[in-house]
Amino acid sequence: MNLQSQNDIKNHFDRLYQADVTPWKNHPPEPAFYRFMNILKTDIPGAKILDIGCGDGWISQKAAKLSFEVWGIDSSETAINQAKGNTRANAINGKMHFRTGDALSLPYQTAFFDALLDRGLFHHILPENRRLYFKNILRVLKKKSYLYLAVFSYRNPENIGQRFEKNDVVNEFYPFFKIKNYSEDPFEHFAPAHLLHFIMERKSI
Repeated sequence: MNLQSQNDIKNHFDRLYQADVTPWKNHPPEPAFYRFMNILKTDIPGAKILDIGCGDGWISQKAAKLSFEVWGIDSSETAINQAKGNTRANAINGKMHFRTGDALSLPYQTAFFDALLDRGLFHHILPENRRLYFKNILRVLKKKSYLYLAVFSYRNPENIGQRFEKNDVVNEFYPFFKIKNYSEDPFEHFAPAHLLHFIMERKSI
């Protein structure tokens, strides 16, 4: 485990939020996100969703506006304060719950969530800490649950996070999840990042 280096990454993002530098928000929610939401509406109406690495809650808000209840967690206190302010401003308090916390030590009850949104966190989890990542998300997810994952692709610029090819992600998640849908941003892409998108269902084991 390398928690000090992981801490350095957390501190880096808190500084970005303090400086209001959030280029990832220039990448709007893509069709895969809405496909995921539609799957939940069909299979688990009223699903409880965890948005892990939620930042200022911009994706959480989109899920809440689709009538889901969302819990958002991020290591940046600055981002979480912004998320709470955005929630009040958009009058969707009852559907959104934010707190500062660590994705490698999730402060939620076992089997509480029906679905997980990870849009941009996994590619910042160091390889030596991935086992702890899986231990945490599997604990808080129900046996029947879904995951939406968006990660930096091999086409992404270097030095802003780990990069993946499709099979890299499949190999990491295969022991626990089956892939229901896969897509990739078009290339060249107008947004500052190039993402791979996965919709997964937890395996019954």
